[in-house]
Amino acid sequence: MEEEFEELRAQNSFDIKALAFRALNYWYLFLITLGIAFVVTYFYNKQLERIYSIESLISIKEEQNPFFSSSMNLTFNWGGASDKVETIKTTLKSRVHNESVVRLLQSYIHYKKDGQYRLVDIHTDSPFIVSLDETTPQLINTPIKIVFKDDKNYTASIDFSSDAIYRGINYKLNKVSSYSPENTSFLGDYVMNQEVNSPYFKFTLVKRRDVKLKIGQPYYIYLTSLNSEISKYRSIAVNLKVQGASMLVLSLTGPNRAILADYLNATTEILKEKNLEEKNQFATNTLEFIDKMIIGVEDSLRKDEQKLKQYKQDNKVFNPSLKGEEVFSKLNQYSIEKNGYMLKLEYYKLLEDYLTNSTDFRSLPAPASSGIDDPNIINNVSKIVQLSIRRAKLGETVKNDIFFKEIDQDIEATKRVLLENVKTARSSTNIDIANVENRTARANAEFRKLPEEEQQLFNIERSYKLSEASYTLLLEKKNEAGIVKAANVSDVKVIDSAKDLGQGSILPNTRKNYSIALFIGLLLPLAFVFLVTILDNNINTPDDIKNLSSIPILGIVSRSRTASNLAVFESPKSSVAESFRGIRSSLQYIYKNLAKDKTKTVMITSSVSGEGKTFCSINIASVFSLTGKKTVLVGLDLRKPKIFGDFNITNEIGVVNYLIGQKEMDEVIQATQYKNLDVVTSGPIPPNPSELLISQELEEFIAELKQRYDYIILDTPPLGLVSDALDLIHHADATIYMVRQDYSKKAMLNIINDKYRKGEVKNISFVFNDYRQKAKYGYGYGYGYGYGYGYGSYGNGYHEDTPTSLLSRITNLFKRK
Repeated sequence: MEEEFEELRAQNSFDIKALAFRALNYWYLFLITLGIAFVVTYFYNKQLERIYSIESLISIKEEQNPFFSSSMNLTFNWGGASDKVETIKTTLKSRVHNESVVRLLQSYIHYKKDGQYRLVDIHTDSPFIVSLDETTPQLINTPIKIVFKDDKNYTASIDFSSDAIYRGINYKLNKVSSYSPENTSFLGDYVMNQEVNSPYFKFTLVKRRDVKLKIGQPYYIYLTSLNSEISKYRSIAVNLKVQGASMLVLSLTGPNRAILADYLNATTEILKEKNLEEKNQFATNTLEFIDKMIIGVEDSLRKDEQKLKQYKQDNKVFNPSLKGEEVFSKLNQYSIEKNGYMLKLEYYKLLEDYLTNSTDFRSLPAPASSGIDDPNIINNVSKIVQLSIRRAKLGETVKNDIFFKEIDQDIEATKRVLLENVKTARSSTNIDIANVENRTARANAEFRKLPEEEQQLFNIERSYKLSEASYTLLLEKKNEAGIVKAANVSDVKVIDSAKDLGQGSILPNTRKNYSIALFIGLLLPLAFVFLVTILDNNINTPDDIKNLSSIPILGIVSRSRTASNLAVFESPKSSVAESFRGIRSSLQYIYKNLAKDKTKTVMITSSVSGEGKTFCSINIASVFSLTGKKTVLVGLDLRKPKIFGDFNITNEIGVVNYLIGQKEMDEVIQATQYKNLDVVTSGPIPPNPSELLISQELEEFIAELKQRYDYIILDTPPLGLVSDALDLIHHADATIYMVRQDYSKKAMLNIINDKYRKGEVKNISFVFNDYRQKAKYGYGYGYGYGYGYGYGSYGNGYHEDTPTSLLSRITNLFKRK
């Protein structure tokens, strides 16, 4: 039972080694599939559009204004380094920013020419520039073919033969409309530098100076929608150069390096301009506030100056008294002081109204413009402006209110604190004004003691001096704000601008594609070999026999190259002849328990016809006859007799004639041309072969042969087809069961295995026939087991060399391991 289980397990096991060697035998299949895979991949890579990657490097660092001082208080920090970096990363990917860049570069205008597989962008290599009328709908996503007849005249044509939906776009309004072409094509002749107004486009072609125009060569204008271009460039990659540092690497991918470089440089420049504009926002607001105040002060100053001049001319009063000068100086000082306080109150009122009624605080002027030096107010105004700018920038990229919750809370908290600051500062300023008014009242009492004319002159001069001082203060603050604004620089600095340096493409990934081709080129033939191995039910190697059966292998016989079955006689030094000599030696070992003078009988059978049973019978009889022993070859395959043809004898009389009593022994025995070897053929095919083989006559026939011969070789019917051989086993001292390489099926051994396990057959052995030294089975060495032949280079001179063709020798080079 255990042996049966082992055999069943061996039949269901998979031999990895056999698969590997079989794969080696199909080397040409691997070579073909790999060649096809690599050729296909080559042309696939060649026709794919090349994609390039261009990079630029910028730094984000707060640049301090060298003209800023603590007394100016006009600049503000709009976030820490990390906050600014994140803000800029968001800005670079925002729709608003990219729309600005796309409109600046007019990235929706593509200049193309015919390529090997597709239209290719030529960008600045185009010999002309398109000047679009962006207020008029222009045909998009359809190439407009331009062919120049000469330096001035050209033809524009459009192919409408496809079933595509044609659309146009008004670039100014970013509004898309549909077209319904009346014809399958459009054609028109136009002149350079003259506006073309057609139903599908409206533009002017202007010649580019530094590019030569090629007459007759087709160029193409390809317009795309604004939204598609913005969406494409919003995919810009923005990454930190080094983690924690304020340097950003900007990168874009696309089919044209020059276009990518121009876009990266333009997006950086616009980013710098916006950043500087935001930094100047505080100073700009202050300048606008001061300008409004200066207008009113200039008007008052002009009137006071005119009034003072007129009074002096009318009253002939030019030099007031010493006492009047002293009183006037005090009153003038008090008025200027009070005016400063009133200016602060006016700013407080403006700030309070702004905080109460507005939600956007980006336009708040600097407190310093009104002489306010309260650090709490200055810092909180700066903070709320900063938060408002951040919120506005965030609004360019996101629309969901959830993203504004945190920043709105910060703005509201800062506003409440600032309102409290204003309330406190206003109370303090009112106290200061009251104090100034008390001092002014005492000075006015002294002033009223002066002569009437002098009082009037002093009043006019005091009003003039007050307007002049206010005007001077405002001009001073305006100059300060202007200096700060002019000295500001952007926090965005370009370290390495984008350039078209002929960088190699990143796509297609030829290495990856060839790796895939290699994988497929190996996988397909390997899968084929695996399938062939799985579906292969043939016995291919001696190990297959050992795995399938516990019956021993007596010997291995290679493929015979002789014209007939007489391999031993025709080629006595061949490896086939040596194989049979080895089998003879092995049989002698089986016969060692028999008496030396007793006739030895060998029965040879197989599973089916064609496995070399007759071939083996003839040659085993041959090797025994060569030892000088009298040998007879008996053909007991009564259904399909074969052994007579190779000996040039007939099959007219044979075993059948003896068994039915027609002939005597001497009449059925036929001598051959070889010494010590006789043959008894089967004879005519009988209607009852099975019955004849179990008859008493056969017993007598075998017994009489044993009296005459030393060795009897029985060529019997196949065991897998008929049961005749089983009836003959008891006549044999040894039984040889033939197995042919690549021919015998694994399942065919089940019958003999079953008989062997039950003890119905004994002294049975396998002979592995028609063996070829194939690498696909993993046995490149000899024919081993001590019974075969072939000892590599050591066998030279012992065996006859079989002539081989040049093709065979070349093929063998690939089969060797």
